[in-house]
Amino acid sequence: MDLATVIGYLLAWGALTYGAYHASHGAVGSYIKPGEAILVGGMALGAAFASMPLHAAMGALGAVKKCLFSKETHIEHLIKQIVSYAETARRDGVLALESVAREAPDPFLRRGLQLTIDGTDPEVIERIMRIEIEAMGERHKHGRHFWHSVAKFGPGCGLIACLCGQVAMFRNLNGDAGTIGAALAVALVGTLYGALIQNIMAGPLAEKLAVKSKEEMFIKEIILQGVLSIQAGNNPRVVEMQLLSFLSAKQQEALPKAA
Repeated sequence: MDLATVIGYLLAWGALTYGAYHASHGAVGSYIKPGEAILVGGMALGAAFASMPLHAAMGALGAVKKCLFSKETHIEHLIKQIVSYAETARRDGVLALESVAREAPDPFLRRGLQLTIDGTDPEVIERIMRIEIEAMGERHKHGRHFWHSVAKFGPGCGLIACLCGQVAMFRNLNGDAGTIGAALAVALVGTLYGALIQNIMAGPLAEKLAVKSKEEMFIKEIILQGVLSIQAGNNPRVVEMQLLSFLSAKQQEALPKAA
């Protein structure tokens, strides 16, 4: 589970609850309006669904699970693994990778090693793997677009809910002050829900998906360069130095300590 996402949402919602409790002198229930929540949330989600193909929107919903439960890839361990494959290929030949390639944990790495074992030209290997990276990036864009759209439409939908509440308020101008105040409160809660959707619900989720996508593409680029280096028959030490160049100086210094 991605602890940063969980901690971030708990911190944001905890601060919101604390602030709402003190602002309302304990009457937190005044901020809970199911009808307004359905109105604002339903409109924002509906607008996002309408802005993209159905299959892409459904995939974006599944991206939430990936955001929360995706396993972190340790780049240092991945580099050591690729270097071990380079040592095997250098010592026993590329065909010796066939037995160990099946055990590679990353499917992208397995496919790259299999292409190398099959004697595929390096240009073809790079083209095939590059296409897969670019296709993955396009799929990730759909998920980000959906949640960015929800965040973008949220405040506007909150304004619509506010206007609906104001219509009810103006219709009761001849009534008692309590009825007018209740209608105004409902209108403001709608605006609040729209702001919440943008700032502590869909907005952070879209940003996290963007970061996750960049991290995954970065890892696949490391794998691609490692596979091409193995295919070229480079010395394992050269392969290691090439892949370590993807790491920061601090990460490189920490490697001997972790070994």
